Amino acid sequence: MTRKDFQLIADVVANIDDSATRDAVALNFGVKLRRTNDRFNMQRFITACCATPPTMTAVADATDRHC
Repeated sequence: MTRKDFQLIADVVANIDDSATRDAVALNFGVKLRRTNDRFNMQRFITACCATPPTMTAVADATDRHC
């Protein structure tokens, strides 16, 4: 996937009204997308999604759940 694809996904996620849902969706997409491109920047993606940056614990939990 390319930056253009990541931006499209982030734009859709950013339009989720409920902030808790938006944060969870952004994190879950980020965990999966990180595996598709070595240069994927999780922080940039979360910011583009207008989501709250997750804690390291949340990232670890999401990574473990979605192996």
